[in-house]
Amino acid sequence: SRFEEAIELSEEALEVLKSAVGFDHLLVGKVLKNTGDYYQDMEAYDDAMEAYSESLRVMTAWHGREHVFLSEVLNEIGVTRFKNGEYMIAKQSFTEALRLMRLTHNDANKSAVFPTLNHLGHALYKNNELKLAAETYLDSFNIQVSIVTGEVNDGMKEFSTKLNVIKNRIAIMEQNEKDVVDLSESLGGIASILRYLGLVIQEQGDFEAALSVNKLSLSVRLCQPFKEHSSMALMAETIAMFEYKRNNLASAMDYFNQALDAKKSYQGESTIDVARTVNNLANIHFSLGNLDDAMVLYQEALKIKRHCLGDDSDEVANTLNNIAHVMVNAGKEQEALGAYHNVLKIRQDRYGKSHFSVATTLASMGDVYIKLGKLEIAMTYFEQCIRIQKLHQDHCDERVLENLGSIYGKLGEWHKAESTFEEIIALKRAARGDECLEVAKTLDLLAVSYIEQNRHVESIEHLREALRIRKACLDDDDDEILASLNKLAFVYKSLGMTEQMMEMREEFEAHQERRRRGSC
Repeated sequence: SRFEEAIELSEEALEVLKSAVGFDHLLVGKVLKNTGDYYQDMEAYDDAMEAYSESLRVMTAWHGREHVFLSEVLNEIGVTRFKNGEYMIAKQSFTEALRLMRLTHNDANKSAVFPTLNHLGHALYKNNELKLAAETYLDSFNIQVSIVTGEVNDGMKEFSTKLNVIKNRIAIMEQNEKDVVDLSESLGGIASILRYLGLVIQEQGDFEAALSVNKLSLSVRLCQPFKEHSSMALMAETIAMFEYKRNNLASAMDYFNQALDAKKSYQGESTIDVARTVNNLANIHFSLGNLDDAMVLYQEALKIKRHCLGDDSDEVANTLNNIAHVMVNAGKEQEALGAYHNVLKIRQDRYGKSHFSVATTLASMGDVYIKLGKLEIAMTYFEQCIRIQKLHQDHCDERVLENLGSIYGKLGEWHKAESTFEEIIALKRAARGDECLEVAKTLDLLAVSYIEQNRHVESIEHLREALRIRKACLDDDDDEILASLNKLAFVYKSLGMTEQMMEMREEFEAHQERRRRGSC
């Protein structure tokens, strides 16, 4: 890695060569290419391009425009352009290199073609040319498989049937003490290109196909005689996340365990990456209701995170937050509050008392106080949460507002409940439109807040709107419509509005009669 010294020697060699054989000799072109490689390794991309461009000129003058040797320089030009973020120009260089390799008179070796196909696939992927990227990766995959098997390969399905044959071949080679290093590396290349193919297919939106490709990639990794544990861990965790999102929790757990074993094999027992996978396993156990197993794993993750990151890191706070969730679900509310207080302190110290993560923690603590029946305390936590949220955004968390409105009502603070329910209705209408049952439910609550303040007349408007929404969204004989009619009848009766009350009762009875006829 002493690149500067290498470049000095290269420049000296160039001067000697140019004096001895002239500026356009083949050897000059090769040294220029090597010089470009050194600059590329140093990330001096402009200098690298200057050397490669001159090398390409010399090589073209010596061999002509259609010689396969030019493809080596074109490939490195493409790599340099790619590293510099010039993906379109990189694609053009790789495409020209492949054209030269595939000319009949050049007959380039397959092992020289597929790396350039890989590079071209990467450039197409970066250019968002996903269909072409997938086709290019698949072309590379087929070539690599044919090198390993000695047979033409046509796609992933055909290759899947050959894996057992490859496993048997490896077993025989190892039994006969033959060198399997090259075969292991070739399988690694196949697994790697499958991973990229999976990424492209995922970007195209076909998640099932992407998952299938990822699983094949991991199967190939598991075949390698010399295990690449970091790559195995990456692939297993990718599959685990896919399965978790599909709610295939048992499968996700299996793959997370594979990822964990692989990580421990090359990282050891106590790295932050290991802790994150342990945390993911705990999440699955929590989702499955295995609270004891989840707690053990969260505690393990917490211990590692504290060791690696210190007691006040954000990741420590996140795992403490998960532990608090487990405690709440296990009915250990007081212990959960202790954990949440630790989370709150870490987040306030790191980000300040008005950070959105602080608001989230305050809301969780409010939920616990509701479970404990301590409504006044819960109210103060929810109010703090809402205050912080309003500092950062135009609207607040509906769930928190609903809890707060409910508490105001139970505590008899109906004016506060009224304004809170009005805010919730505005949020729901903005998010879901007017024809939404959730809006109707909150309109009912708003009407109750008016009734409790002896403002029955004002409640009518909201009860009628709730009824209209339910009629638009539900069948005529739905219980929610009947309940709405009853509420309106009650308010009309309270106000002495007998005619309107009778109208509601008649409509109620008509709905009941239709229901009876429908059930006969």
